[in-house]
Amino acid sequence: MNTDREQIKQRLDEELRPVTFTGHEQVLRQTHPPTGRARLLALWNKELEIPLKAVGAFTAILVTGALLLYSPHTGTETQQAVQQPGQRELIKAGGNMYWKDIYERAVKRYEN
Repeated sequence: MNTDREQIKQRLDEELRPVTFTGHEQVLRQTHPPTGRARLLALWNKELEIPLKAVGAFTAILVTGALLLYSPHTGTETQQAVQQPGQRELIKAGGNMYWKDIYERAVKRYEN
């Protein structure tokens, strides 16, 4: 069995004798860059793998946070107004009941 392997190896060596690799210097320059510029080029030659799901989730969280942070406050004026139980008056307009002060503010806002 060893003789068969040795014969195959000898035949392979004879067939591959004219084939030689001449790019030793180029490979060494790329794998072991001697200068700063060559090192920078070698750094740019790296491949990055960025997971799309993680980037998408991060972007969605960032956009949602920005929208919530910079969106105008849309609370109603009744929530922002100070309650004055003894001085408020109910009025009827258009078949509905409203607080007079809130109704007047809304009318002024829409008239302008």
